Amino acid sequence: MGRASTVVSVSENGITGDDKDWTWVLDRRCPECGLDAGAITLADVPGAIRAQIPLWPEVLHRPDVRERPDPGTWSTLEYAAHVRDVFEVFAGRLDLMLTEDDPLFPNWDQDATAVAGRYGELEPHDVSLELQRRGASLASDFDAVTPEQATRSGLRSNGSVFTVLTLAQYLIHDLVHHAWDVTQGRAGHEGGDAGAGVGARAAGPSAQSVAGLAAVSATENDAADGGPRVVEDGSVGEGSAGAGPETGEEAVAAPDAASTPSETARELPPIQRFAHEHRLAVGLTLGVIALALSVLFAVATPDSDAAGFSGFVTRWASSLCWLLVSGVAVSWALRAKRTTTNGLAWLGIACYACYLFFRAG
Repeated sequence: MGRASTVVSVSENGITGDDKDWTWVLDRRCPECGLDAGAITLADVPGAIRAQIPLWPEVLHRPDVRERPDPGTWSTLEYAAHVRDVFEVFAGRLDLMLTEDDPLFPNWDQDATAVAGRYGELEPHDVSLELQRRGASLASDFDAVTPEQATRSGLRSNGSVFTVLTLAQYLIHDLVHHAWDVTQGRAGHEGGDAGAGVGARAAGPSAQSVAGLAAVSATENDAADGGPRVVEDGSVGEGSAGAGPETGEEAVAAPDAASTPSETARELPPIQRFAHEHRLAVGLTLGVIALALSVLFAVATPDSDAAGFSGFVTRWASSLCWLLVSGVAVSWALRAKRTTTNGLAWLGIACYACYLFFRAG
């Protein structure tokens, strides 16, 4: 996908950094590639992934596959290597979301990955084979996702919350937009010569092949909007340089003031975001504190005059409550199943209710 317009850094490979949060593509049609990602359903995803794969072996046969159209834009080979790695990263994120409750995704800096992986020096044939393998594997992974799993959630390191469905929608837009980058987007840099046959299929029909969800191509969008969109710093569009939205893991700025954050890709409040980023430390610390309070209430002299069964409940219920709170904190820290954590929490609430009832009596 094209870079955001605001430059925040220049990496070793000459690509400018991206400081935008590209989750806005979940809320409205992309003005460049023409895809309305928010209209994609879970059932569309496997076929949409498979529809994007055939383009890359074709464009990787270009004689200029290693050439950048300008110093700040990836070559076709670099884009292909990035898409190859996108498949792997999103496969890992999908697995986390299906096996853990509200996991925090490891940070992924695509520019650093491109430099470390020497994208521009790779063999196009090798990249093509691995891209096809990983893409087919990820499509199969989504084939196995059930409708009930579509709402399972995970968090990116910038605090954006995704469900399985919105992660898939974000992925499909990434793939379609990168196809646009190396076809119609490349035409803008090269005076219209972008391998027109492949370009027409990738930017328009390729997007349309996602169950007919993108009815217009990037060119048609420009015409409808009165030309390419000019962002605040005066650069044109969002594909003017670089590789894609996934770089800006720390990015949180919306593309413009009119953007409406998706409810399923929302930003967490600072305290909640901190807790998720430091989940293990926060959870274990709270667990130890609650355990200490449990011991304290167990050894402390009872302050109730109740006798018999009521006295017994009053004596031990508060200690048990804090023990259950400790269990909730530790199970959350260790990413136990949500049913386990919730079960301990409900037991704690019931225990505290009993304590209040018998204490009042």
